Amino acid sequence: MTKGLKAVCMLVTNIDAPTGGIQKNSKLLLGQLNARGIKTFVCTRNYHGLPANEIVNGTIFHRSPVVGNSLAVNGILYLADTFFWLIKNRKKYEVVHCQQMFGPTMTAVIAGFFTRKPILTRITSGGAIGEANEIRRMPLSGLRIRLIKYVTRFVALTEEMKSELTGIGISSENITVIHNSTDIPSEVAYSSADKLTFKNRLDIPNVKIGIFTGRLSEEKCLDSLINAWKQVTEPFPDAILLLLGEGGAFRNVEDSLRKQVTDLGLESNVVFKGFVPNPKDYLIAADAFILPSRSEGMSNSLVEAFACGSTIIASDIGANREICIHDVNSLLFPVGGSERLAEHLIRVFSEQETAERLGENARSLAEEELTVERMTEKYLTEYIYIISDRT
Repeated sequence: MTKGLKAVCMLVTNIDAPTGGIQKNSKLLLGQLNARGIKTFVCTRNYHGLPANEIVNGTIFHRSPVVGNSLAVNGILYLADTFFWLIKNRKKYEVVHCQQMFGPTMTAVIAGFFTRKPILTRITSGGAIGEANEIRRMPLSGLRIRLIKYVTRFVALTEEMKSELTGIGISSENITVIHNSTDIPSEVAYSSADKLTFKNRLDIPNVKIGIFTGRLSEEKCLDSLINAWKQVTEPFPDAILLLLGEGGAFRNVEDSLRKQVTDLGLESNVVFKGFVPNPKDYLIAADAFILPSRSEGMSNSLVEAFACGSTIIASDIGANREICIHDVNSLLFPVGGSERLAEHLIRVFSEQETAERLGENARSLAEEELTVERMTEKYLTEYIYIISDRT
């Protein structure tokens, strides 16, 4: 179903990072496009000292130079270098796919005045710190908003993000919603046998395990999770909370979280695992996945937890409600609500039947809605629509 679509050029500022929802979903989509015989290019920043040009898993990579730590300087370098690459190679691709609204989209729009190529922009974050709200606070916000209106088609991860785009003047008819996706493992977290197998494989004790995966950043509201865990250890003194991920460069709260753990006397109950290459193994081993965020786009960690059939407990925010249905495939609690979160954790640790029911329903939704194949078909539909509209 490619209908004349031969090549897609994806713009993404940092695809080479080992973690992150943008990185994971970009690579999954590129792999699927390549498998369907569609040639793929990526223009990214060379944050990791890799070759300026190379082929990675069938995709042709072009990496713009990075100088020092200045976001402004490297943003200008990316714009200029990618601008000239897009013009020089304009006969090699039909669609420009931007994985963020800012640097990639600004570059694609400016180059588009010369290449006349259709542009699809996928916004990656929502809420107070999301792209649609952030653009209003940026320098030259009026000019930026005028420029993004030259984008041919927008993709939002959730209906909430779609509403945020309409709030800055983008027509709702020009926005489609496509959820993040992930590979579906064969094992499931609601199977006692699979859970025990993975606990043994990962050398995790056979006690109640809670897990968070993602950046240790301010918007994840992890202080409320740690406060809740203190309450959980009263009926379950051996319960362990695994925090998978690192603080990163923005809104890093890892040091304050470590201090909180010490102050609460939870050193033996909370483990900072840092980056792990196999988060799904830990999700299957865990007895509950917790996402306490106050702001999300569509959490890749949440999507992976659905795919693993985890028992999911998440904050009651619009992005999570996109796929979380309270007491059907997950349990929801108010942002910052440590007591309610603790109640949910104690419930699923005490009621195996409830935990399994939630996990089974989560897995069913993932198999229906969150597969890589389903996501790819939706993007192909959008690509074909925007190139057909130009002919």
